[in-house]
Amino acid sequence: MQTQGKVLPRLLAAGAVAAGLVTAMAVPAEEVAEGTLLNAASIDSLLDKTLEGKPIRSLLLGKQERMIREFGWAMQLVHAKPVTVADGVVELSEKHRGEASLDAGKRLVNYTTGVPFPDLDPADPDAGYKLAYNTLRFGWLGDAMNLQPLNFLIIDGKKGLEKEQGWVYRRFLMSGRVNEPHVLDTNIAKYEALINVYPNDTRGLGLLTVNYTDGRLPDVYAYVKSLRRVRRLSSGAWADPVQGTDLLFDDSFGLNLDPTWYEGWKLLGKREGLVVDHSILPAMDEKASGKAKYPFMRLDEAPYWNFLPDNYETQAVYELEGTPKNNHLVSRRHMFVGATLGAPKFYWQDHYDRKGEHWHVEFVGYKDWKWEDGRNGTTANGVVLVDVQRLHATAFGYSEGFHINPPDAKAADYSPEALPRMLQ
Repeated sequence: MQTQGKVLPRLLAAGAVAAGLVTAMAVPAEEVAEGTLLNAASIDSLLDKTLEGKPIRSLLLGKQERMIREFGWAMQLVHAKPVTVADGVVELSEKHRGEASLDAGKRLVNYTTGVPFPDLDPADPDAGYKLAYNTLRFGWLGDAMNLQPLNFLIIDGKKGLEKEQGWVYRRFLMSGRVNEPHVLDTNIAKYEALINVYPNDTRGLGLLTVNYTDGRLPDVYAYVKSLRRVRRLSSGAWADPVQGTDLLFDDSFGLNLDPTWYEGWKLLGKREGLVVDHSILPAMDEKASGKAKYPFMRLDEAPYWNFLPDNYETQAVYELEGTPKNNHLVSRRHMFVGATLGAPKFYWQDHYDRKGEHWHVEFVGYKDWKWEDGRNGTTANGVVLVDVQRLHATAFGYSEGFHINPPDAKAADYSPEALPRMLQ
C-alpha cells in the first residue's frame, strides 16, 4: 500500500507534465498585426510568426529574404483582398474553355480569346508552356495600352540616381482581345512601340515590334528622328538590353516573348506567397522636379532602388521555370505568377546568368485601375529590375497619364509608316 501511495502521485505528476507539453505544442504561432513592417531589422523576429495563419518564412518567394536582409527591401504585411481581375475576363475564359491547344511545336493553336488554358496540372509536361501562353496572349492587362509619361530611373546602388529616361510605351493586341472583335488578325499577336522622349541626346528614337501568332521571330523597325528614316532591325534583338537600362527586351513588364523562343518551360507547382496586388504607393508627380517627382521611391536611402514599403498580402502563385536557349544572357528564369484565373500577374522573378549565379531580381506591383472602356481592371504600378552583381537597377512607377483601352486606339497607328508620327 505504501508503494502504491508513492507511485500514484508520481504518475499524476508525469501526466500533468505531459499534458502541459501537449498544451504548449498546441499553442498556435503568433499572428502579426495588420501593417507590420517586415524588413532587415524585424525579419528574425517575424519569420516564425504567421500572416493569415501561415508562417511568414513559408510565404517568402525566391530571393525575397535575401533582398530584405542584404538590400533594404521592406514589406508592409496586410490581410489579403480578392485578386483584381478585369471585368469580363472570367466569363470569356469560361465561354472559350477547351478550345485552345498546343501543336507539336508547342505553338498555340485554335485560340480566340480568354485565358487559353484555365486548368493547369503540374503533372502535365506542357503545363509550363500553357502558363506562359496564359500570361502573354490574352488581354488581361488590356487590349491597348498607352503609357505616358513612363520614366525609367537608372540607379547605381552605391551612388544613387544616375539618370532619368522618358519613354512612351504603346501596345495593341490583334488577337486574344477582351473587347470585340476578339481577333483582328489571325497572324499577328500584337504590336508594341517604345519611343524615347527624354533626354535630348537620345530623344527621337522609336522602336516598333510586330509579334506573330505562329512563333516566328518578330519584325522590328526603328525610326531615328535625326535621320528621318525607318530602318528594319535584326529579329534577334528580342532579348538584347534595352538602351541604357538593366532590362532585356524580354523583361518588359515581367515577360515579353513567344514561349517557343525558349528551350523549355516547367510548372514547378502552386503555393502561397507575399505579393503586391493592391498597391498604396503614389503616382509620379509630374509637376515636381528632381527626386520629388518620384514619391514612391526611396531615392535618398542606399541602395536607392527600393520602393517605399507597400502592402504585401498572401496570394496563390504558380512557380514557373523558363529555360532560355544557349545564346541568351540568362540561363534560367525562376518566376512566381499569379494563380487566380484571369490574373496571371508577374509578381516576382529571379534570373540566373550563364554560370548559374543569381543575377537579376524583377518585381512587379499591381493596383486597381479604371480602364477607359469602362471596365474595372488592373495595371502595373511599379517595376524594378535589380542587377545584384553590379549593384545597379532600373525602376519605374505609374503615372496618372496611363491609358488602358483608350477609345482612339487602332491598329493602323502601328505600321512602320506611322512610327514617325508617334514621336510628334
